Amino acid sequence: MDNTYTEEEIERCTLHNRREIAYQLRGMVKRGDRVSVLFQEGRQSFLTVLIDVSEADGLIYFDIGGSPETNQAYLKAAHSTFTTHIDGIRLQFSVGPGKETRFGGERVFAVPLPKSLLRLQRREVFRLALPSAKPYTCRIRRGKPDEILLPMHDLSIGGIGIHAQQELDYSPLEKLENCWLDLGDSGMLQVTLEVRYLRPLESRSGKPLWHLGCRFVDLPPAAETQIQRFMARIEAERRALSGG
Repeated sequence: MDNTYTEEEIERCTLHNRREIAYQLRGMVKRGDRVSVLFQEGRQSFLTVLIDVSEADGLIYFDIGGSPETNQAYLKAAHSTFTTHIDGIRLQFSVGPGKETRFGGERVFAVPLPKSLLRLQRREVFRLALPSAKPYTCRIRRGKPDEILLPMHDLSIGGIGIHAQQELDYSPLEKLENCWLDLGDSGMLQVTLEVRYLRPLESRSGKPLWHLGCRFVDLPPAAETQIQRFMARIEAERRALSGG
């Protein structure tokens, strides 16, 4: 794995929901993306394209390689990794052994649907650190008995990070619906969050903090545009203050 990314960034960009994974894979089928299949600890590989994704069968069908020797070696492999790059975004997943079968009358390979899929975006779209003196906030579960208002520590089009002074009782993959981001002059934004990680930290003063990382679930294009404009405004304000 590219070690220029932190564990938090990688975890934030890893999908675990079966339906979301299938959606990403179907996009690869529709576009005809060229995919590298690596096996035997990366010592062997071949290029392929995904042909079909069947949630009912729990299988991905893809073209066999051009080399019979490589194909036979692949069928003996215990696991493999599929990877491709689309507009600067890396999609990658690992699966168990593959098998040869037929699809539409043609010889193809098939592997089980992966349990996770990495969708790693270009680094420049990752977290924008937000001001702490007058923080922008996230109201989690607005209108619910357990509603809580927390300061946002960072923001990207993929999700948010929160540094909270109180201990938080959330679990990884927990869905937080009806959350609202207060983006100041850029308006309010309703989102659904999925908890990716929660870990203790220590502030500069030595006081305990809890770092909550969440990703957006099914963020509409209009909301993504609103976040991008907000981030651009924050960056412009910082440049103006620094005289840059």
